[in-house]
Amino acid sequence: MDNKNKVELLDYMGSDKSHALSAWASTFFDLGIDLPKNPKMRVDQIVDYILNKSKRMRGIEDLLHYLASENHESPFRMSSFMFGMTTDISTHIQKLKHAVILEAENAESAKYKELKEDKFYIPEDWAYFNIEDASMLNKYNCHTYEQLLFQKSNELNEIYHACLKDGRKYLGDKRAKETSRFFKMYNSQINSINKFSFAGIMTFYNKRTVDFAQEEIKHVAKAMVEQIKNIEGEPFKYSLKAFGL
Repeated sequence: MDNKNKVELLDYMGSDKSHALSAWASTFFDLGIDLPKNPKMRVDQIVDYILNKSKRMRGIEDLLHYLASENHESPFRMSSFMFGMTTDISTHIQKLKHAVILEAENAESAKYKELKEDKFYIPEDWAYFNIEDASMLNKYNCHTYEQLLFQKSNELNEIYHACLKDGRKYLGDKRAKETSRFFKMYNSQINSINKFSFAGIMTFYNKRTVDFAQEEIKHVAKAMVEQIKNIEGEPFKYSLKAFGL
């Protein structure tokens, strides 16, 4: 079993040009441009026209740097990203605390279905976190807390399924699902779909990559930015650069 959390960019909308065009909102409607029938081509055409026809306009890189340095956030809300994530429940809760930044979210729920995959997270830095208490060593027959967490996660997952099976007879299917999940630990992983704007990701990144941030949520923030960097053609190259990334 792979006991790591995962972040995957599923889809995105926008680019550096979308952010620039938002900043030029008072300008482009007066240009009288015949727009292409394909909406996907319109932002490129408008921005290229503005850059080529007006000597007063800043270049995109210079404009985005100015906007970011002056804390003009609204233009950076014009792009959006959809991420699929597999995270432990504890990290999932931390992410949900950023409700203003997280534009939309939906996750699998043990309230409505049996979680048969039994995914759980094991911290990578627990590999040599030894159990030194002799009574604990004898009681659990484990030498590291990593081994103990792995053991208890499997045991409680087994109890979860047994409780759900028996609970259906006494509580009914709905109530059994609702309450059997209490055997799931904080390190149980769930899948979720998450939508952020570019501005939201920058705020999330700045808040959750500081030294005192928990490593697991720091990993999520860094992984989101890294996947945006790796989009083919680098459509957000100057926006990332404007925020020092």
